[in-house]
Amino acid sequence: MKVTLIAPLFPLKSISPYCYYLVQALLKYLNFECIVFSRTTFDFLYHGGSIDSTISAPNPGNINPQVRINMYNPVSWIKAGLYASGDIVHLQHWKSATTFIYCFIVPILKIRGKKIIFSIHNITPHSPERYIVLFDAFLNRFVFQFADGFIVHNQRNKKRFEELYNVKHRPIFVIGVGLHTPLITNNLTRKKARERLKISKEKKVLLNFGYIWRYKGVEVLLYALDHIAKKVPDVLLVIAGTATTDWNKYEDIIQQKHLAGYIHKHLHYIPESEVDIYFSAADLVVLPYIPPFDTHGGVGALAVALHKPLLVSDIGGLPEYVRDKRAIVRPGDANELAQKIIKILKDKKLLASLAKGSKAIAKEITWDGIAKETLQVYEKMKTIT
Repeated sequence: MKVTLIAPLFPLKSISPYCYYLVQALLKYLNFECIVFSRTTFDFLYHGGSIDSTISAPNPGNINPQVRINMYNPVSWIKAGLYASGDIVHLQHWKSATTFIYCFIVPILKIRGKKIIFSIHNITPHSPERYIVLFDAFLNRFVFQFADGFIVHNQRNKKRFEELYNVKHRPIFVIGVGLHTPLITNNLTRKKARERLKISKEKKVLLNFGYIWRYKGVEVLLYALDHIAKKVPDVLLVIAGTATTDWNKYEDIIQQKHLAGYIHKHLHYIPESEVDIYFSAADLVVLPYIPPFDTHGGVGALAVALHKPLLVSDIGGLPEYVRDKRAIVRPGDANELAQKIIKILKDKKLLASLAKGSKAIAKEITWDGIAKETLQVYEKMKTIT
């Protein structure tokens, strides 16, 4: 059995950390080929930053040297379909721009008699605008008709995927997402990390990390912070990541609620070499995500990998990162979010218990296990006619 994996690997953005770790794990069990993207988005949609130069590719020897998929080069799309050598071709599906490219690649693969499987990372787009949702669905219905099977990341995803695309006659496998441990770490203590970020050691630090999309629920967190500050006056919310939407609407809330003194803003791309500094400085990682979010979320995986206390919304696969229901809230409910954060920050035993829960989950979710499950999917795909 030979497999071709079509995926983004570098820079480490979006789903590329997932692909990086999957490739590393699969290499122990399977000699396979990678066709990678040299560019996955247009310049005006690119949100800055790049992988640290000290991080090398997983294994340059297994990357097909004849083709790299480039958004601006349709010839590269056609070559990917023609040069993929695997009997099974495993494509990573996560946004409309690359689905459009797959509209050219996948029919060629099917004509060549390849077995095709998609890993579906986002069931619906992160942007709720109707024209985006409709365009995404149109592209998906076209490319999915060529697929022999699908991988989704949790049971909620499977149910939603079946409802939207009526693909019950083809196998849908559920394989979770592994943890993303920063590839470059500073091994800083809480004290040293706070010194780097110029944060007082007395502060109770909440961390909201990652690209700021509308579904991240930052406005919900800000409204909650207004209540939290009255009960926990030494609270500090660190917001770290590039704003992909208009930050002014959040700034308006900050000014209206007089929250500026309770917030540290780092509104820029956080390189891989600095990621763990923010987590080391935090007391509690808060992910108050709202619809249309429906995936697992890379930030949750980071928090668990770094054994941090974590509070999440009951949406997508986020609850799978938390063992204690006291750290799970209804999406969009600022009052419940505030109450639970206050309780956690005031209860050192609960904070320690949440950290212990993250550590336990981190031991259970391994990329080696995910690689083995993926290999089982490949074996099953061989038998599909």
